[in-house]
Amino acid sequence: MEAAVVDAGSKFLKAGPAIPDQAPSMMIPTHMKRMPEDGLLDDGSLSEDIIVDPVVRGYIRDWDAMEDLLHHVLYSGLGWEMGNEGQILFTDPLSTPKALANH
Repeated sequence: MEAAVVDAGSKFLKAGPAIPDQAPSMMIPTHMKRMPEDGLLDDGSLSEDIIVDPVVRGYIRDWDAMEDLLHHVLYSGLGWEMGNEGQILFTDPLSTPKALANH
């Protein structure tokens, strides 16, 4: 499977195949609704939507939500197949301190 580039911003996640000079093929909002723990929806839970922002100011703050978002992007959006995954290149925010960027 081909490699993918993922740019996870605070408002949008951009992703696409790692092909030089090609624009991302996907751009979706990073905020999402969290489902109830039991997975069941009733009339009361529809009015109590919990909005989750996995990325805040360019940094991942909710890894569980980010994993769900990446699974959707890579497997549904970019067509990866289980057991035949490619490599991922994640971008860093411009303001990343050198001490963090080198890890």
